[in-house]
Amino acid sequence: MPKIKRKLKTSLLKLQQEKKYRDKISSLSSKPYSKPKNKNKPTFIKPPPPPPYKPEDKILLLGEGNFSFAHSLAKNILHAGHFITATCLDSKKVLNEKYEDAKDHIKSFIEYGGQVIYDVDATQLEKCKLLKDKRFDKIVFNFPHAGLGIKDQDRNILSNQKLLQAFFNSAIPFLTSKSLYSDINDGEIHVTMKTVEPYNQWNIKQLAKSTGHLAIKESIDFIPNQYPGYEHRRTLGYQKGKSKNSNDEILSKKPKTIIICRKEALELEKLQKEAAKNDDDDDDDEKQSVKNKKVNVGKKVKFNLNNF
Repeated sequence: MPKIKRKLKTSLLKLQQEKKYRDKISSLSSKPYSKPKNKNKPTFIKPPPPPPYKPEDKILLLGEGNFSFAHSLAKNILHAGHFITATCLDSKKVLNEKYEDAKDHIKSFIEYGGQVIYDVDATQLEKCKLLKDKRFDKIVFNFPHAGLGIKDQDRNILSNQKLLQAFFNSAIPFLTSKSLYSDINDGEIHVTMKTVEPYNQWNIKQLAKSTGHLAIKESIDFIPNQYPGYEHRRTLGYQKGKSKNSNDEILSKKPKTIIICRKEALELEKLQKEAAKNDDDDDDDEKQSVKNKKVNVGKKVKFNLNNF
């Protein structure tokens, strides 16, 4: 009798252990697998693309404030200013009154070979004699603003929309074009803007498209730190104690550069990309066909040899 009890006890214990094991396996399988995290693994941050300007670009800068962007572009990005024409709406006298640091920036910019033109209205470029018969690879208008001091938001938005609309129409003839003028490049318009309220209500992309001649190529982040020495300035000028220093005003407002080009240039670029893709697909098909032929030839040779 004791022997039977011991056997029963042993069997019961074995069953309990098996059940415990099955329950454990079941609970593990019901949980989704998660890869263990490596806390020491460094996080890879993709670096931003470089500024969209090349040394050979013919560049027209509009609406410069203290000319710190022109100065930085020539000094730090292109290492020369021979192909840069920087303009502002103000006269030389008014500009120096509004931006006390403009004089030094302009002096350095000119030393790098840059050209400065005062009294240039971005909405009437055709009236500037020094720009007559010129075309540019990049026409850049950073943070355009009518600067009318209108407090009513709707009217303020409308005034800036009119500014941009007139600017686009005025800038089109000054863009280089492969098809129209046999230029080396198709020109681009770069407009940098804050993308928060109310600036996102300006509908800049729709305004560009409404000309019937322009199309949106892409939008990229505007990173002030990529232009050492650049300091954003308001249209109304810099006032100590009131205006923010450096680029504090724009950093929190997610600035972007909208890149705009001629409509036909963008369409041609798309067609060329599609053609290149089709060529690649054809090459892949041809390679696969050759590979299949080699395999078939090998099979035939093997078959023929076996017949001997």
